[in-house]
Amino acid sequence: MAKVRLLQLGALGAVLLLWAIVSAVGVVSSTALPGPASVAAALGELLGSGAFWQAVGETLRGAVTGLVVAIAVGIPIGLVTGVYAAAEESSRLLMEILRSFPVIALLPVFLLVLGSTPGMKATVVFIACVFPVLLQAQYGARSVSQAVRETARGYRIPWLLQLRRVVLPAAAPSIMTGLRLAATTSVLVSIGVEVLTTLPGIGHMIMESQQAGASARAYAYILTAGTIGYTITLLAQSAEHRLLRWRPPTHTGEE
Repeated sequence: MAKVRLLQLGALGAVLLLWAIVSAVGVVSSTALPGPASVAAALGELLGSGAFWQAVGETLRGAVTGLVVAIAVGIPIGLVTGVYAAAEESSRLLMEILRSFPVIALLPVFLLVLGSTPGMKATVVFIACVFPVLLQAQYGARSVSQAVRETARGYRIPWLLQLRRVVLPAAAPSIMTGLRLAATTSVLVSIGVEVLTTLPGIGHMIMESQQAGASARAYAYILTAGTIGYTITLLAQSAEHRLLRWRPPTHTGEE
């Protein structure tokens, strides 16, 4: 594990070195690509600014609001459609149509209907996040074997007890995968909405800095967005490992 970490840090260091060389040689203008030292200095100034933390808070508020609603809606629907084949088959066409729409392309519609409001941003985040959560919950619920279901029915175990003791444990790994994907998506979509609208947040500050010619500050906000996304991924992985300690280790692409 230590060797892997060293390799990862080495790759990161190589990218930073290449960035510094390209910036110093002048292959790309400093307006388009400021050096890492300039970006680091701008980030240091931002960390002491109240406007920076307010922008981060606005982005996270929209992301968390949409994500929480997506979890509250997606998991129950996914479990029900996963347990009952008739429900899954009847809703399959609708689900495929709805998830095929690129959510950012629908942004003008949401602006017309809801206006440029925090509620609109949370709605866009919800639509982007609900399908990963729903489909993973559905997949997990379908993983319960037919023999187990028939045994539960044979003993006349109440449905809610089956859900809690049989379906949820079987679906938990898939649900956690969906939550991990949705958590990262929520921040990316929240920032994307802010870039394309006048809503406050990291995305709006990136555009504002770019228009003011402060490219180093814009890159500092971009690095902040990447750091937030990476941190969320680490937290989600940590929570998954703690909650699913009973699951045997796997080497599939899920990890």
